[in-house]
Amino acid sequence: MRLTFKLTVTFFLLLSLNISALEQQNPQRIATLAPHLTEWVYSLDLGENIVAVSAYSDFPEQAKKHPVVSDVNGINLEKLIELKPDLVLLWQNSHVLGQVEKLKALGIKVFISAPKTLNNIANEIIRLGEVTNTQSIAKQVADTYLSDLKNLRDRFKDIPRKKAFFQVWHSPLITANGDSWIQNLMDVCQYDNPFSEHIVPYPTVNKEQVLMHNPDIIIISDKSDNSVQLTTWDSLPMISAVKNKKVFNINPDHLHRFTRRVLLGIEELCELSR
Repeated sequence: MRLTFKLTVTFFLLLSLNISALEQQNPQRIATLAPHLTEWVYSLDLGENIVAVSAYSDFPEQAKKHPVVSDVNGINLEKLIELKPDLVLLWQNSHVLGQVEKLKALGIKVFISAPKTLNNIANEIIRLGEVTNTQSIAKQVADTYLSDLKNLRDRFKDIPRKKAFFQVWHSPLITANGDSWIQNLMDVCQYDNPFSEHIVPYPTVNKEQVLMHNPDIIIISDKSDNSVQLTTWDSLPMISAVKNKKVFNINPDHLHRFTRRVLLGIEELCELSR
């Protein structure tokens, strides 16, 4: 009887220790300091584990309810610490990277996202699944994304090539080169980028340079769908895109965020070539 009691106590102690270790391994309080990372966490059904987000974390709709602890000025470290995250997700190109060591010194686990290509999105979701112990759903999300991406590539691989100017920003006029994230999307659509050889990923150019390249299509990345941005090109009717009314606006959230919504952006982008 005494031996049975000891074995029972030992069993429950081991079980308790295992559960405690599992809880420490699985992040319970997650801070997502880039909009795409917020979307990733929701896609892994971990939205309820989010305790803080970055500015512009506005998708899905529920993401808007979380406190914002970072923006273009950096991380509000005091506010973040008050929320006691055990995992902080950061984007490699973000200005907040300089505070990584401070977070690590506080014993907070840090995940750094650095997607460069469309396929990288799937790879990083898998990696996040490993960190959050959601491997199964992460693989499902990644596999579905890759399958849908392949379908898009197959669908548009034989469309006629066209020259497209991509306007990232209007003042100053900024575009994208061949090493930029945007080029990944343009490649699916068989667009020739007139500034692909520029040494700067997002160079500042002028309208005279655009006129010289005479693009077939002009794509503006402006969330506001501001008609003013579309009509500013009317002063250059000699550009083929302007003459043929091929100046378009696409929601930048569908183009610049490293989530499955980029598939919507690619489809919109490619359909402009029809």
